[in-house]
Amino acid sequence: MSDRPPEPFRCEVETARGKVHVIPHGEIDLASVGLLEAKLRELRDTGFDHLVLDLREVAFMDTQGLAAVIEAQQSAAASGTEFVLVRGPERIHRLFEMIGLADRLTVVDDPAAA
Repeated sequence: MSDRPPEPFRCEVETARGKVHVIPHGEIDLASVGLLEAKLRELRDTGFDHLVLDLREVAFMDTQGLAAVIEAQQSAAASGTEFVLVRGPERIHRLFEMIGLADRLTVVDDPAAA
C-alpha cells in the first residue's frame, strides 16, 4: 500500500463509429458515483447506441458503484442501447461475481472486442 492519497476521480470518454467508451479512473464510491452516473446518462441521452464502460482503471468500487453499473445497464436496455463492461482488476470483477451479476452483463477482457 502507498502512503499517497488516491488520485481524484475522473472519467475519460473516447468515441468511435457510434460507440462511446467511458473509462473511469480512481475510486467509484459515494463521493464519486454521481459524476459517473451523470456522464453515463449524458452519453446515453446523446444518442450513442453502443456504450462501453471500461473498469480497468478503477482502484475501488463500493455498492454505490455496483448500483450505478446496474442502473446503466437497465437504462441502456430500456433505450435499446448496447451496454458492454470491460473487465476491471480482479478485486473489482469479484464484486460482480459475488452478487451474481457477472453472468447477467456482457463482459469482455479486451476493449477492442466491445
